[in-house]
Amino acid sequence: MKMPRLSFLLALLAAPAIAFAAGATAPVKTIMDVAAGNWSETSPTANDVFDNQRLDQLFSADFAKTYREASKHPAYDLPEGETTGSPFDYDPIAGGQDGCAFENIRIEDDGDGQVTALFNNRKCLGDDPAYQEDTVLIFHVVEEQGRAVIDDMYRVEDGQSGKSLKDELRDIAGQ
Repeated sequence: MKMPRLSFLLALLAAPAIAFAAGATAPVKTIMDVAAGNWSETSPTANDVFDNQRLDQLFSADFAKTYREASKHPAYDLPEGETTGSPFDYDPIAGGQDGCAFENIRIEDDGDGQVTALFNNRKCLGDDPAYQEDTVLIFHVVEEQGRAVIDDMYRVEDGQSGKSLKDELRDIAGQ
């Protein structure tokens, strides 16, 4: 009789980890959907990946705080009366100011809070082999208040993980 109870207790303890693993891709998928919509060929949107609602729902409290601090140093002049704006002079998801519609988006849960997004957004730039390669982003996902949220993001460059987006935001905020 003790064995089933023990199995039940172990299952209860494992449930949050299983739920987190299953949900770790959700915030990344949402962010990728928003970014892909902004680069759509047919009906592009103009949705800010880092708007206040997404910062509060899809990103960690630390990332949101870091972004908001950096937004006090916008990359471009603000309209009259505004005090914050995007700290980036490029699209950090697309990896630049120029690009193409996102193609072949794949989201992979690598475990331990690492989620990789792969897609091609440079094919329309030409036939050069570099334009045929996938853009690869690594998201660090953590659990906060019972839900999976993005805590950081890294662009893969030449097979190596690049600079932390949160570190870039800290650098901007320190200006």
